[in-house]
Order: sequence, then C-alpha cells, then structure tokens
Amino acid sequence: MAFSFLLLGACGQGGVSQSDKVVSEEALKIDRADSVTLIISKDGQTKARLRTKEFEQNDNAKPPYLDINHNLFVEFYNDSMAVESTLSAKTARFYPGNNNFLVQDSVVVINKSGDTLKTQQLVWNNKLQKFFSEVPVQIIRGGSVSYGTGMEANKDLSWIRIFQQRGTVPVEKGQMPDTE
Repeated sequence: MAFSFLLLGACGQGGVSQSDKVVSEEALKIDRADSVTLIISKDGQTKARLRTKEFEQNDNAKPPYLDINHNLFVEFYNDSMAVESTLSAKTARFYPGNNNFLVQDSVVVINKSGDTLKTQQLVWNNKLQKFFSEVPVQIIRGGSVSYGTGMEANKDLSWIRIFQQRGTVPVEKGQMPDTE
C-alpha cells in the first residue's frame, strides 16, 4: 500500500503536463540533423564540402532552405580536388535549389596562399562562383590590410574588388604613374 502511494505521487509531479505540450504543424515540417557533412557537386565533380554540428531543413518554405546555427566550415575545391579556399562562420542559410549561401557572424574566408577575407555577412553565388558582401570587409594579403564596405571575389580570392576601399592598396612595381 505504501509502495503504490509513492508511485502515484511520483506520477503526479509534472509527468502529465509535459506530455500535454502541443507541437505545431510548422515545427513538424522542419527536419533537424546533427554532425552533418554535405557535398556540393556539379556534373559529378565535387565543388565544396560543408560541415556543421547541426542544421534545420525546411523543405516547405519558399524557397526551401537549410539553417546552420552552430558553426559552419566549408572547403571549396578546384577541378583537381585540391582545396582552393575555406570558409567558416557561426551561422548560415543554404538554399539547395541553387546551392547559394547567406553566411553571417564572424565570417572568415582563407585561400591556399593565406589571403584572408573577414566580414559579418557574405553571400556565395554558386552560378557565378563568387562571393559578395555589402557590409564592412577586411582583406589581409601578405603584409597589407585593406578595408571597405562591400566587395565581390572569386572563390579562391585571387580576384577581389573592394568597394569604398580604404587602407593600404598594394601596387606592383611599374604600375604607378610617373609623378612628373
């Protein structure tokens, strides 16, 4: 008799109220996954490998997307499968229909030469194979640092156009106009 009383007492301590929680239909349409690796390819050729601790996929959104809220790391490959550049950020939204990314918060892109792009928001346009930003950026190349507001660059950072640029602008010898 004492045993059944204790058992019933334990059941009454919030067990039923937690099971009464209602999950919305929208929440059921979102898929979640942990420790994810996503391969992006074109014509059977791997173009990028994305890794994250967790993502949420919403196929019913227009357009469908994947939200990455717990750090992102992407490796971009050339045709020989060598890593051309890497990208890291805290959050991102990936659109699988066109393989485009909106990457945000502590975004860093580093190429194989060590050139570095830092910003708080970056767009990867897969069709154009370019990065774009409209917010402040920092570019570190060799010993020079350039700043600007907005930029576009190819995926290996070998070509970068910085808008509203300030800071050190590297110039090859012989490219400076004569001062006379």
